[in-house]
Amino acid sequence: MMRLTAYLISCAMLWCVCTTAFGAEFWRQSWSAPQHVESSRIQIRPLEAADAERLFHSYMGSQKFLYERLGWSWPSEKSTLEQNHSMVQLHLKQWQNQTAFTYLVIDREREMIVGAVYLVPVAEQRGSSGIINSSNFNAEVTWWLTEPAVNASLHNDLFEVLSGWLRSSWPWEQVLFPVAASNRPAIAVLENSPARFIGENRDTKERFYSYTVARK
Repeated sequence: MMRLTAYLISCAMLWCVCTTAFGAEFWRQSWSAPQHVESSRIQIRPLEAADAERLFHSYMGSQKFLYERLGWSWPSEKSTLEQNHSMVQLHLKQWQNQTAFTYLVIDREREMIVGAVYLVPVAEQRGSSGIINSSNFNAEVTWWLTEPAVNASLHNDLFEVLSGWLRSSWPWEQVLFPVAASNRPAIAVLENSPARFIGENRDTKERFYSYTVARK
């Protein structure tokens, strides 16, 4: 929990850096974040304060599965509702300040929270690693899905919906998909998508994929 929260805070603090020192803009005040997108199986919608407890039980139900794959040192088996509340409040503040955007993934058939999508500025340390050029990217996009959702192949549905949504509703031209080397389901989806593998950080055990947002 602490590592994920620290990462999200750093992204918020680096927003000004990402929009001035780097070439690609993350956000402008004149832009509006889209509210939702859906398919026959899933809906992606903004996180709300009322979702906090259901969100907590969603990821804690797959705690070990997520911890071993995401590479975020999260969620910890010691994560608490109080920590979750603080995290949700951080996400909501980021949205209000337009420094990052957090969405939930809803299984429409079961009306359950089964994941989340994070759209944030590219972290400053990405460029300093020498592996990628941060100025080429408007944002980095990450996600997680619960173990039952992955077993139900919702990863494929999620990426199809997400990539189409980026093309149709977001103002960006290029996004970065960072993914832990241990996250085999996400890597399998990215390897079979238009996203292009551009490098790997062996220190952080992350793989990086570049996605060009081709407009329809």
